[in-house]
Amino acid sequence: MTAADQTADESPRRPRLRAADRKALILEAAGRAFAASGDVRGTTIKQIADEAGISEGMIYRHFDSKDELFVQAAIDPLTRALQASLEKIAQFELNRVGPDLQELSVRYYTETIDAIADLIPLLGLVLFGDPEHAVPFYRDVLAPALEEVRKSWDDAYRRETGESFPSKLSATTHFGAILMLALDQRLGERPQSSRAVAKQMVALEERRLEPILAASLARRAASSEREK
Repeated sequence: MTAADQTADESPRRPRLRAADRKALILEAAGRAFAASGDVRGTTIKQIADEAGISEGMIYRHFDSKDELFVQAAIDPLTRALQASLEKIAQFELNRVGPDLQELSVRYYTETIDAIADLIPLLGLVLFGDPEHAVPFYRDVLAPALEEVRKSWDDAYRRETGESFPSKLSATTHFGAILMLALDQRLGERPQSSRAVAKQMVALEERRLEPILAASLARRAASSEREK
């Protein structure tokens, strides 16, 4: 046996992965490959296989097509993560005041900005890639989720004031602001920390909402007086 043969025999072999672990490896590699290219159609199975360090045939043992792989690698995790972020937005209380609640609000903004920043490559790929995926994702996932947030905010505002929230665009503009702040975190040249930005957002929300709430509560009080 030559020295080279002996070295090869003694080299550690990569442990055999379970099917579920191999599938997870493929999905992670596919997500990286799709995000790196920014082009669903232009990303090949070979590129994904090379990224995962496996053969193309191994991918087809787990996925019937590249389209199925894209759905599971990009759209499904994006949907789950985005819905989790929107659930945090829905829990944001319009009437938060005081030091303790301010800190909770700052934490909420910080976590949400960071979460959206992590999602941006997949979000851009899904929304601005192939319309075959972009249209149903927007219509069936993103838009309905924002509408649910709007309804939850409207309900909270009505409980406080007895009125509907003045704008139906509240959840959309709120999410849009967070998206732009997340973009700056990811792509800005020298972005502020997400926590520093969150503190500014809380202060801005308080200045914006306090007069709206005060005016609505004043109308409610005046109406109660007239009814006496």
